[in-house]
Amino acid sequence: MSKLIKFDIAGHAHFVTTKVNRFIPLFLAHDFCRILLANVDYYRRKHGFKLLGYVIILDHFHALIFPQNDISISRILKDIKRYTAKQIRERLIECPTSWDSLGGLVVSPKQLELAYQTPARHCLQNLHVPILEDFQVIQSRTKDQKHQFWQQGFYDFNVYSESKLHEKLNYMHNNPANWNLVDDSGSYFYSSYQNYLDNGNEELPIEIDWL
Repeated sequence: MSKLIKFDIAGHAHFVTTKVNRFIPLFLAHDFCRILLANVDYYRRKHGFKLLGYVIILDHFHALIFPQNDISISRILKDIKRYTAKQIRERLIECPTSWDSLGGLVVSPKQLELAYQTPARHCLQNLHVPILEDFQVIQSRTKDQKHQFWQQGFYDFNVYSESKLHEKLNYMHNNPANWNLVDDSGSYFYSSYQNYLDNGNEELPIEIDWL
């Protein structure tokens, strides 16, 4: 993914996807979803981009990001991923021994059984509570690198029209139901689907921006 060309074009939103290294389903745990969203919110305020939609699901993160300044989409994702990784590492150093010690499961065990019937099986085959050693690097890219939490790079699609914006929003929002993690898309917690339904319910994990 790191070799894909990125086009920073004024007036274009970006549909981005970034994945956890080795497809480990980190985002089955509430704590790791919260860490990621806290960093998205922090860098939204720092870099001034608009967050138009998102979903966090098992081993990856989709988002619709609309840069407003001269900050590139690559810089935005780099910052989010770097500091999310730092905080995930700090959490795993504590050696959690159960999903409950990581805030609990995002979806029920029953739904996970159903998810095995979908493409989600690729990251659920060796399901266990994540440990730091899961992310140990075999060949480091820098002198001090010992762990890698994200796959290198990210997928980026320039959203150049309103129809494409709706297409990508629908794709994201339907992802949890398509993977059998929930019975209907509106009941998945870490998704902007609820924002579009409820328009700012205080219980939602993060606010989104409106065009």
